[in-house]
Amino acid sequence: MSTRLLAVVAVAGQANFVAAWIVGGLLQPGYSTADQTVSELFARTADNPLVLWIGLAGLVPSYLATAAMLHRALGQRGRVAVVLFVLAAPLVTTVLVSPLDCMTNGGAACAERISGGGASGTHDLHNLAAVALQLLLVSTPFAVAVAVRGSRLVPWALGFGVLGVLTILAVGASDPGQAGYGIAQRVTFGFVNLWVSAIAVAALAGIRAPGGVDAR
Repeated sequence: MSTRLLAVVAVAGQANFVAAWIVGGLLQPGYSTADQTVSELFARTADNPLVLWIGLAGLVPSYLATAAMLHRALGQRGRVAVVLFVLAAPLVTTVLVSPLDCMTNGGAACAERISGGGASGTHDLHNLAAVALQLLLVSTPFAVAVAVRGSRLVPWALGFGVLGVLTILAVGASDPGQAGYGIAQRVTFGFVNLWVSAIAVAALAGIRAPGGVDAR
């Protein structure tokens, strides 16, 4: 597969996810994009869970395409970053097969059930996989920075890494259900959207580390 096609797949998957949570939120009565999590649009009690399912599914080829671009651009030096993006795919798949029981922040009954220990195994697995996925993705810029050490790309990669950490801290500073939590969560997703897009642009521009493979 050409680098150009890999870049299209990577960016399209991210755009598809953004479109899914926007459309899903608009279709869900009473849903607050500002305050509620994206995962709630995929809950068993959501009206149109398939919309977000399609958006999430698009992330699998997106991350695999990103891994392929990094492999070509960085060669063996980028193997850690490549592996991290490859691992993102099964984590997304885990999220796909483990929807939330209900819209936790969409009603008192659901919130009471979950806080009272009534969550199913799939509900807990969804949350665990989602957190693991975000932490893994935030680590990828630092892995890229190590791979390109000694080059002018280090500040670029580290800048994205710092941005990613800041978005995680912003989410950690608030709790699900609090006003503005939905916005904070989407900012973390925005970091990933930008990071994957930046990698795609760099790949298309032919920016490679020593040991990379020119496979346009």
